[in-house]
Amino acid sequence: MKTRNQLKAEARELLAGNWLTAIKLNIVPVVCQVITWLIITGMVAGLTYYFTRVSPVVPRDFSTDAGSNNGTNSGQSFIGDLITTYFLLSVDFALIDWVRTKVPTQTPFKDAFQTISGKYILPVFVLYVIQRVLVFLWSLLLVIPGIIKAFAYSQTFYIYKDVKEQGGDTDRSYFDYVTMSRQLMDGNKWELFVLRLSFLGWDILGVLTAGIGFIWITPYKQMTYMNYYVSLVGDRYHEWGQPSGVVKK
Repeated sequence: MKTRNQLKAEARELLAGNWLTAIKLNIVPVVCQVITWLIITGMVAGLTYYFTRVSPVVPRDFSTDAGSNNGTNSGQSFIGDLITTYFLLSVDFALIDWVRTKVPTQTPFKDAFQTISGKYILPVFVLYVIQRVLVFLWSLLLVIPGIIKAFAYSQTFYIYKDVKEQGGDTDRSYFDYVTMSRQLMDGNKWELFVLRLSFLGWDILGVLTAGIGFIWITPYKQMTYMNYYVSLVGDRYHEWGQPSGVVKK
């Protein structure tokens, strides 16, 4: 397995001279990040002003109102996360091919929407629901088991892409891909956690630049993460799509 420095260096090499293509491919996730940052900043500023200037005392019915909105907020979170997942996966799928072929996509805008239509729209939805339910159930024990399982299932979509492209998806259930991701990440979850954590400084920089920095940070991060997947999986699913020893647990 390649080191974090190697993964990042290779990501920068792939992006060198192709930043415009990468930015076009990542434009939707970047815009989402910038909008999210602006919304959060506006909410914090608004709440600060309200509680310090307009009404220093918290309203008596604040807790009641918050409780009554939990169901609505959960539904909005589910839909919002699902939409974000579709866009991020479109980017990630294109980047996986970029990492493997060393050739950037020639249709970045088209690839940025590839999971929203055609062969991926239903599988992505089903896999998303399965993962979310499983992580939720594990989180009922404690928060930590839920986080661990989230990392265990993190490669599910990418494995599905590889297996499907090789025609190995016809005799598998959607749960098989979650199982394959768990097996693939056995002993590798900590590595991925640290890899993601290593971009914390870049994320802070993106926030400090009012979200503008994410135009370059997001392609760099996603390229590194997909390089991690390709390095970890090798040709296990990509070449023949018939992994052995899928043991459910």
